[in-house]
Amino acid sequence: MREKQTRVPPRWWRLPALLAAVTVLGAAAAPTAAAAPASATAVAPPAPAALRAFDVVTTVNERKAWKHLALIGDQYAIFTDRGLIEGPAPIKKKWPFLPKQFTRGIDAAAISFSGPNFRWRHTWTNGTQAITFEDGGIVTGPFRIPLPYDGLSEVNDGNAVLRLGVRGGSATVPFTKSFEIPELPLYGEALLPERFRGDLDDFSVEFEKNAPKFSYYKGNERIIFDNRRVIELVNLDVKWPFLNTWRSGR
Repeated sequence: MREKQTRVPPRWWRLPALLAAVTVLGAAAAPTAAAAPASATAVAPPAPAALRAFDVVTTVNERKAWKHLALIGDQYAIFTDRGLIEGPAPIKKKWPFLPKQFTRGIDAAAISFSGPNFRWRHTWTNGTQAITFEDGGIVTGPFRIPLPYDGLSEVNDGNAVLRLGVRGGSATVPFTKSFEIPELPLYGEALLPERFRGDLDDFSVEFEKNAPKFSYYKGNERIIFDNRRVIELVNLDVKWPFLNTWRSGR
């Protein structure tokens, strides 16, 4: 996917500032009833019958527009909250150079920007293997990672692609160049309903107004929060109804 403007990531994306931001998130006190929607503490309603959870959902902030990539089985879709941009379509048709193990059943996916024109650079994981690629071909991999991730997110600080991953109720050291073993508490734990404190389907972190903004995905739900409050808790069949036919397998 290509756009027409070069993105120069801001300097505050570097590790010291990120460490400070996620430390604040990890230590945040639980919000009052007025600080978060009442639904944030409610028990999650079941997904509508026959709607499948996404294998992967990841989000990127592209020129102040939020875009999403979702994977189910051997298919992908690229979309905004308003509707589809591309797909659903077979992964192997979009990226025919991918090895077979990366054409279905992906565990985690991250997107960062590479070079000029908002060029998407993907990192996907399947078990203890990972691969990095762009639409034009493989950048590196497949290569081994220490353990499977539930979710992965990346940013490009202008010098290197930095990443963080989650597994179970733990997260890696925030934004390092390597693939770390998750050993820290999951970010924003004090702000979140219990069901979002572990075993996520996927997650993303992007930056808005110089602060991290997290999206956690689980089952049919997405929760978005920053270092102060829960911003949104929503059922995905309601948020993205244009994906419901795909999710039902029709």
